[in-house]
Amino acid sequence: MKKLACLAVASASLLAFASPAAAQDVTGTVNITGTVAGKCLVQPGAGSTFGTTVALGELAQSDGTLATDLATRFTNIGAAGLEARVVCTTAAPTIAIDATEITSATLPVTGYANRIDFTAHVAVDTTTTNDVPFSNSSTVAPLAATLIGGRLANNGSNNITVTADSFATPNATDLLVAATDYTGKIVVVIGPGV
Repeated sequence: MKKLACLAVASASLLAFASPAAAQDVTGTVNITGTVAGKCLVQPGAGSTFGTTVALGELAQSDGTLATDLATRFTNIGAAGLEARVVCTTAAPTIAIDATEITSATLPVTGYANRIDFTAHVAVDTTTTNDVPFSNSSTVAPLAATLIGGRLANNGSNNITVTADSFATPNATDLLVAATDYTGKIVVVIGPGV
């Protein structure tokens, strides 16, 4: 029996040396990365355009000179197309504006005009300031991309408003040429900046 007891103690000693030390934890780490590209979108719908057609109607007064209420008519078109909600994924978006004069293809002669100049205004709401003003006259070069001054407001409301005023012919006494079609436009580009 003594032999058996010695064998049992020897076996237990061998097992103690052969078994692993205390159990250790294993940690696995999964890193997750991603990017957001700088972009601007019209909401809702995430489109890339907004706008409308402003039909000013008869541009001349009864005496043939330019109508004096064009700015009021422009504004009275309402919010549809003249206002938009634009969001950008960047902190420093930019705005560029190009007001193109309203013209007719009919060539003018002395005392007549086929061109109506105006000034386009765009008011932008940021997260800190409402109605940040930007403008461009059709008589000068377009407003190049300019920093807006902060993130665009994203509160569910329209944050871009377009208006126009200062409609004028080259000379106040000019008569508008008799033509059926006059066209012009305002192009507003909101960019993500850097």
